[in-house]
Amino acid sequence: MTNAKILVVDDEKPLARLICKSLSMKGFTADMAHTGADALALLENQNYHLVILDFKMPGMDGLETLKAIREKYPDTRVIFTTAFGDDDLAIRSLELGADDFIHKPCDLKNLHFRIQKTLKYRSLEAEVETLRTQVHDPRAPFIAGSPEMLEVIQRIEQVAAAAAPVLICGETGTGKELVANAIHNSENNPRGSRPFISVNSAAISENLLESELFGHARGAFTGAVSVKHGLFEVADGGTLFLDEISSAPLSLQSKLLRVLDAGEFMRVGESRVRKVDVRILAATNRNLLEEVKNSRFRADLYHRLNVLQIELPPLRLRGADVLLLTDYFVDHFNKSTGRSVKLGRQARSALAAYPWPGNVRELKHCIESLVLLNRGGRIELHDLPERVAGAAAAALNASFTDLKNRTIEKFERNYFVSLLNNASGNVSQASRIADMNRAYLIKKLKEYDIDPSEFKH
Repeated sequence: MTNAKILVVDDEKPLARLICKSLSMKGFTADMAHTGADALALLENQNYHLVILDFKMPGMDGLETLKAIREKYPDTRVIFTTAFGDDDLAIRSLELGADDFIHKPCDLKNLHFRIQKTLKYRSLEAEVETLRTQVHDPRAPFIAGSPEMLEVIQRIEQVAAAAAPVLICGETGTGKELVANAIHNSENNPRGSRPFISVNSAAISENLLESELFGHARGAFTGAVSVKHGLFEVADGGTLFLDEISSAPLSLQSKLLRVLDAGEFMRVGESRVRKVDVRILAATNRNLLEEVKNSRFRADLYHRLNVLQIELPPLRLRGADVLLLTDYFVDHFNKSTGRSVKLGRQARSALAAYPWPGNVRELKHCIESLVLLNRGGRIELHDLPERVAGAAAAALNASFTDLKNRTIEKFERNYFVSLLNNASGNVSQASRIADMNRAYLIKKLKEYDIDPSEFKH
């Protein structure tokens, strides 16, 4: 964003001129003011993308000027500067809404880097806001007709109105992040207009995850050159989605529990307790109860997260949804690439027969590849990956009895899962609902490796 307009506010006129000259050489439009009052007068008449604001000035100081800018021009970015080496001043400026803080004297190279970073963030925020206005139906990502997924969609609308944490469970690729987004974007969610922040616990190293979530003080560790706001602070008033929560180290889990219980946390390197109001959505592809039994996950945190639960079924148990999704992805990638590729009958049957261990994500990537690489305008059986075509051949060669048994097993498993959901994991109640002997029900649950305790609400 090199065409941005920047206002430099500093009572040291030679320094202000130097900064403006360096910014002009970088392609920015730069003006200067030497008092807070002059700065506010310029802001009233012109639209500045960013203000570089000094603390010590005659009349209004930098903090007073910052407060006025935030009240009148909330979209204008502010980098606060001062020659006073006071961490409390840095904290106060950030609490009042400064986007960054720099101790003077600062070299111009560092200043240019901070400016680019701040403007880039502003650009990303604008892009996110644009995309948000284009989203009309929060359920749009769910192409589904199966009873299992229709139940999930209904569940999303129910939990969206609550304030309690939600634990989203399911195999890799089933769409857990889509569920989290749908909960936040639901019309039933009172926090829908507030921030939605997503973080993958498995993608961040153990050493950095605490700082990423809770922030850190300047000098808290090597490389902590400035105060950092954590994602809990950024999401204040909104929703924080913790993906792959099972990967969170035990040392961090107690701190997550404190936020859930009391809404309190401390930045790394600080002793000050801070308050935050954030709704937590968490996702896992592991069995958290097994993690608890193996001392890899805290039992108290599990129960605190598992107030409301959404279980996403794997694609192999969603019946005709495979073909619904296949048609959707073919149409989507045709439109995005300007193609008109069609799907042959045999290829369609093979895609429906394949179990899709990578779930919806695997199907999406497979269809994308088939559309992009297709030359004849039609996807045939021989175009499919060997693993998909091979599974289809095995299914077609299976005996009637084999196919019947597979169908029965699939029905029974889905039925028992729905039954325990309705009975909140109470086996006795489930056996009464099903009009089934309790001992026989327990035997079938063991046969399908279904743990009733996972369905307790």
